[in-house]
Amino acid sequence: MSLRVSHHHYRHQQSRAPIRKKRRSGEAVTNKSCEIGPIGFKEKASRRLVDVPYCHIATPDINTALSKVREETRDKAVQGKLKKPAKGATLLLRDAGDGLVETNHVAYVNTTVKDLTFRFQAGNFFQNNPFMLPKMVDLVVDAATIKSSSGEAMTHLIDCYCGSGLFALGCSSSFDVCVGIEVNDKAVQEARANAELNGIKNCDFVSASAEAIFLSKDPVKGKGVEGDCDVPLLVKDFPRESTVVVVDPPRKGCSEEFLEQLDEYKPQRVVYMSCDPATQARDAKFLVAHGYDIVSVQPFDLFPQTRHIECLAIFERNY
Repeated sequence: MSLRVSHHHYRHQQSRAPIRKKRRSGEAVTNKSCEIGPIGFKEKASRRLVDVPYCHIATPDINTALSKVREETRDKAVQGKLKKPAKGATLLLRDAGDGLVETNHVAYVNTTVKDLTFRFQAGNFFQNNPFMLPKMVDLVVDAATIKSSSGEAMTHLIDCYCGSGLFALGCSSSFDVCVGIEVNDKAVQEARANAELNGIKNCDFVSASAEAIFLSKDPVKGKGVEGDCDVPLLVKDFPRESTVVVVDPPRKGCSEEFLEQLDEYKPQRVVYMSCDPATQARDAKFLVAHGYDIVSVQPFDLFPQTRHIECLAIFERNY
């Protein structure tokens, strides 16, 4: 949960001889006492902040922490201990389980999904509905592992926009080799550490944009005939008839370049998780026009009473 504190709502009270100094980050710090207005979320179709003293879709632990964080933030402002941001500030509240709510963006937290443990920085992206997340992983695994219409078992998985490795690691036990790609280098480091943390040896992770994965010259580790996980493979050599590509892009969806490379690569199946049905529909139109059938579509109501949903679409190559 991330709340905004807008710079428009900093109203300085008078103070004598304000002292300004620079921190190493270059951000200005002032001892001016000030008041702040709303702490909450932006109003739909507006830049106006709506004050949120209690969030009805947050966990009880987050709401307990929220009250404290709001009070502490206002106290710091009055005491002149709060930095005045250039474009507003973000307050983080990450439910880390066992009553712990982390507010430090760079602190590491652990969460368990199914029988896997994931460790990541609190400020990094990770699906934050712990009740729906196991169901999402289950359906991604089910979709990725079902045999093709010709009876072919899926053996290779490519996880694009993989983050800290949720889907690649969740599917790993059902595949000979999994490879994830993510542009955020910190997330890739976390994915590799999560693979090691869970004793998973058939997953590799690449730090690059999703468009780079199909032409990657970096070998990944996969199972050999004897079950050895140190056999070097190139993504371009994966067997197309038994390869699944999992796609979980940001709200803007897949780039045109990525879709064109996906079409040229022609995996047997595309498992597409989206946080914006509009851009997913746009990308689905491309896939259908280039030889894929829509097998199923499953929405997930991660944030009840809001317009935000996740949506899982399965595409199967029809030739």
